[in-house]
Amino acid sequence: MAGRRQFGNLRHLPSGRWQARYRLPSGEMVPAPVTFPTKGDAGRWLASVETDRTRGLWLDPRAGRMRLEDYSKDWLKSQVRLAPRTREIYDLQLRLHILPVLAEGVPALGNIALAELTPELVRRWYATLTKQRSASVAAKAYVRLRQILRQAVNDDRIGKNPCRIDQGGVERTPEQRFVSLPELYALAGAVPDRYRALILTAGLAGLRQGELFALRRSDLDLEDATVSVRRKRLRLASGDVIEGDPKSEASRRTVSLPQLLVAELRLHLLQYAQTGVNGYVFVGPTGQPLERSNFRGRIWVPAIELMGLSGVRFHDLRHTAGTLAARTGATTKELMARFGHSSPRASMIYQHAAADRDRLIAERLDVMTVEAGLAPIVPIEEGKTGRKTTVLGA
Repeated sequence: MAGRRQFGNLRHLPSGRWQARYRLPSGEMVPAPVTFPTKGDAGRWLASVETDRTRGLWLDPRAGRMRLEDYSKDWLKSQVRLAPRTREIYDLQLRLHILPVLAEGVPALGNIALAELTPELVRRWYATLTKQRSASVAAKAYVRLRQILRQAVNDDRIGKNPCRIDQGGVERTPEQRFVSLPELYALAGAVPDRYRALILTAGLAGLRQGELFALRRSDLDLEDATVSVRRKRLRLASGDVIEGDPKSEASRRTVSLPQLLVAELRLHLLQYAQTGVNGYVFVGPTGQPLERSNFRGRIWVPAIELMGLSGVRFHDLRHTAGTLAARTGATTKELMARFGHSSPRASMIYQHAAADRDRLIAERLDVMTVEAGLAPIVPIEEGKTGRKTTVLGA
């Protein structure tokens, strides 16, 4: 026996329970996911579906049948504004941390339909990833999964985002490492001389490695003692080398240099940089631009091991520069401008940092270096090179 309704119908099953069905615009009949003990229960469910459709809250149940793996791949393809390196990172997170099987008893999220992803399942995946990888990896992967499923909600494939872990995307990383000013100069002395200015520029001016590797002669104004960050250079996992805009709009900046670093760079340009206005400032022995992996294995790691600083990353030199600049009395606004920090708040603040204060930061770095008893470089006369070991102003 069947009960007919304008929106759908109710059917009394041989088991004694009731089934509710409604018709899609295509004509397909869709049954409720469960059967009901009474006709009234089945009718109320059908009425709720009708109300949701009237209010625009109804979801096509077929939309949620798409597997997470298929949806996430389509999602990644749709992110047309991602930088190539960022796209690689997202793809890696999906392939290694989000979609596959992580442990026995925790199904591969990639094989599960969007509508079947539950908060409980996401919590089990998150706990397993934290245990097997690290809290930092889990936080990054969780942020990506939450972002993908937020889009699934917007696409009307699911009603709610199952990513509901309190502070699940918060990374609790250890305090950033930095080296002291004497250690910075010692590291600069531990590498081959052609890389000395690179180390000091990273540790005093705070440029990122990709920004340093992309630096051209035209980016340096040593008369005005500034360096302009206009691009970054890096090699992708595919082997392709890209040279393009820096990390963010805030990263495009002009940084004042301490005079001791200006002297180092003058000497470096005479001896090691490529020629021509667009020549690379930092190159290897063959005259080619530096590569991150080669530099790390052949230059950086031997130097930090020699100095007893194992575990210190090249990026920690940027933290060193930030720490030194903060000790000069620089304000938060000035630090954001000098180091190109990018955030909604920083993007409004860094534009207003005064250039004369940035110059004071550079000048104070000169004083701090001299006070530490470290040898400065004297200006180089035409045809002469060399370092003078007397203290500036002595």
